[in-house]
Amino acid sequence: MLNYFGEEFDEPSCNGCDNCLSPRETWDATVSAQKFLSCVYRIQEKSGFGMGISHVAEVLTGAKTEKMRKFGHDAISTYGIGKEHDRAEWAAIGRELVRLGLLKQDAARFNALQLSAEGREALRSRQKVALTRAIQKVQSKQGKGELECDELLFEQLRGLRKKLADERNVPAYVVFSDVTLRHMAREYPTAPHEFARITGVGERKAADYATTFMAEIRDYLEENPRQVFATLPKGAAALDK
Repeated sequence: MLNYFGEEFDEPSCNGCDNCLSPRETWDATVSAQKFLSCVYRIQEKSGFGMGISHVAEVLTGAKTEKMRKFGHDAISTYGIGKEHDRAEWAAIGRELVRLGLLKQDAARFNALQLSAEGREALRSRQKVALTRAIQKVQSKQGKGELECDELLFEQLRGLRKKLADERNVPAYVVFSDVTLRHMAREYPTAPHEFARITGVGERKAADYATTFMAEIRDYLEENPRQVFATLPKGAAALDK
């Protein structure tokens, strides 16, 4: 927030925010960070351009998809070397590396990843990287009281929402709430009439965002199986937990 208003704060701990007052346990993620950074580099080297977090996660876990074969990413050295984490865990690790400044996301290319100068140095020097313990436990299901959904798609939709919100200079919730994104990530709407039925989607938001979000969901389904969830009790769809 300080950066947003043009201010800087160089202290390692402000002793005033939730993260500093209640710090989370960290774990040594050096090996995982090296694998992720190396994979981003190898993808760029192979294709001449970067790919998004989800695709990097799929390369690391050895996903067998048409997109993987199309770009030849099943032939690069980092393909399948990260099976100690599932795709959701790798995606979370990737987001942490972005937060730490080791990776950059190109908003003009659908948040394609690039190594930052710091990321290149970390890869070259095998710099120690510590991530929060929450990243190691990302494989757990949704939080208590949250709507069950396809968690990987949910995270992908959150990334798209952030990109759109940044472009419009509005808070992310103005685009869609987490609850609405969770409904999308369990219903997989790919047609206008399906999208219009999603909780939290009105006529205006459907007009503004349906095409973009449906395209994201279609692309996701080309590489990932559709999950099936228990039918919600009557009236539960409207609950904002």
